[in-house]
Amino acid sequence: MSTGFDLDSLAEELTPVKPLNAAGAIGGMVFLTALGGVFVVSTLGFRSHFGSSATDTMFLIRSGLLILLGAASLSAATGMARPAVGTSRSGWRWAGAAALIVPISAAIAALVSRTPVAERLHPANGVECLTYSIGIGLVLGAVLTWWLRRGAPTSPERAGTVTGLAAGSLGALAYSMHCPHNDIVYIGLWYTLAIAATTLAGRLIVPRLVRW
Repeated sequence: MSTGFDLDSLAEELTPVKPLNAAGAIGGMVFLTALGGVFVVSTLGFRSHFGSSATDTMFLIRSGLLILLGAASLSAATGMARPAVGTSRSGWRWAGAAALIVPISAAIAALVSRTPVAERLHPANGVECLTYSIGIGLVLGAVLTWWLRRGAPTSPERAGTVTGLAAGSLGALAYSMHCPHNDIVYIGLWYTLAIAATTLAGRLIVPRLVRW
């Protein structure tokens, strides 16, 4: 104050900015996921065309877990753009722990089943699953990263992890509209690989883009 330095002088050069709208970002991601699902169905067909039903128990469980995991991690990612004291964003960890039931169950089923594992993997369909799930996930992740760059994530590494997790889960959800397989071994392998790939990409790439 003795040198003429005061708070008013600090505020003179500041310009107001529009607050980030997390609801708008979540709505945009939901729309893009739906658009990805439409793209999958229009290019590959809906799963009912291959003898599977939209009411199959495994399809409903798989979709529910992907929605839960995608919603929890997306909420965490958008929340990290607006840091606040005392706000807990650990829901995505619980959702991730719940989703681990699938690969664990797949491993157990593969060990105790009398059917050879090779006959349950369907590699051609698995590669297709990876291609579409990861491809759509990368698009979703790029959009979410662009939105995060406008905010101020205090933990870029964690933001990258949940961004990749959300993108991969929603990308897999979009592809699942086509996937005709209900086998837990198939789902546990290929869907887990797709989500793991986008999560790893998010952890390695996103922090460099959102650091401030």
